[in-house]
Amino acid sequence: MLPAALEEARRGGARVLVLSPHLDDAVLSCAGLLSGLTDTTISVLTLFTDCSPGPHTRAARSFLRQCAHPDAATLFAARRAEDLDVVARLDARAEHAGHTDALFRRRAVPEAVGRVLPELAHRYPTYRFDIARGRVSRGDRALRRALADDLASRAPDVDLLLAPLGVGRHVDHLITRDLGPTWPGRVVYYSDFPYSLTHAPDAAFVRREGLRPHQLDERPGVKESLVRGYRTQVDALFPGGDVPRAPETYWSA
Repeated sequence: MLPAALEEARRGGARVLVLSPHLDDAVLSCAGLLSGLTDTTISVLTLFTDCSPGPHTRAARSFLRQCAHPDAATLFAARRAEDLDVVARLDARAEHAGHTDALFRRRAVPEAVGRVLPELAHRYPTYRFDIARGRVSRGDRALRRALADDLASRAPDVDLLLAPLGVGRHVDHLITRDLGPTWPGRVVYYSDFPYSLTHAPDAAFVRREGLRPHQLDERPGVKESLVRGYRTQVDALFPGGDVPRAPETYWSA
């Protein structure tokens, strides 16, 4: 059984806002649910939808190679176009907040320093030891305040907020997750796919928010078709070519 807030949304008439850290996360994690909603106003707000100019860190260059895109600006333009197309297929509206992806967020250092060693000019110099460890930089405090203020302004027009649970501890997912407890209305968290295949939820956050899981296993074929619409990402996410079929998991108090 789904949380009452989701059951009400499925009956129609609700205004649903989905917070997506990156340009694919909402569909990867929630496409089964979203594709089954009728007579519902759905907006997908993606927060980190842009990059910065080079020189880039080794981690960022590796990401560009995985996406078979040598240029970050053209990659993100392609990703934004993909997202607009895929979200429209859900009869939903895509919004891009325009904040910089963690791989490309820069620090205020002399330009010459960044040219010599790009890692010194970036807020998250590595993926493995910074971004994937959930070490949210102090330099992101102003960003977090701006995101919270923007979200608060939307509250009167939204009946239900869907936010990531932060499974996998990617810093952008945690920053997005932490907007959930500030929300004045009803919020349901979704397990971040495909991180949820190999990582457990943050037990401390689940306990603090009093969350319980609810699984939804429907429309897997529709979901896979939508996921494959993210052509720049699907091969990097699923190197074997197969998109795993797994139930979506939603967490509510």
